[in-house]
Amino acid sequence: MAQKRRIYQIAEKIRTTIASQLFHVADPRFSLVTITSVVASPDLRHAKVYWVATGGKERQGEIAQAFESASGLLKRYVGEALGIRFSPDLRFYYDDTLDTVDEVERLFAKIKRPSSEGEE
Repeated sequence: MAQKRRIYQIAEKIRTTIASQLFHVADPRFSLVTITSVVASPDLRHAKVYWVATGGKERQGEIAQAFESASGLLKRYVGEALGIRFSPDLRFYYDDTLDTVDEVERLFAKIKRPSSEGEE
């Protein structure tokens, strides 16, 4: 149990470090980007960083390229902040959870509409 807690704590430290560094990076593509979560591997060698951004699907590719080009810099900042032997390799993924929630809510609204019209 203690091992899982440590992995979670390190993942949260990675999330806060990357989120704070996005404010200081000079790349304008990182404007309005939010780091939603980080999942670290049990050996702490790899970390999946999930992000969302305003601006729709047209910005996703642009932001993904920005993360790819800044991954080395962000890895260095994470390594300094963690103070552990190895800095984890960072992989950045778009977090589609909010898109899924919107789709489910839209489907529920679509289902509700016909039944509410028939009750009146």
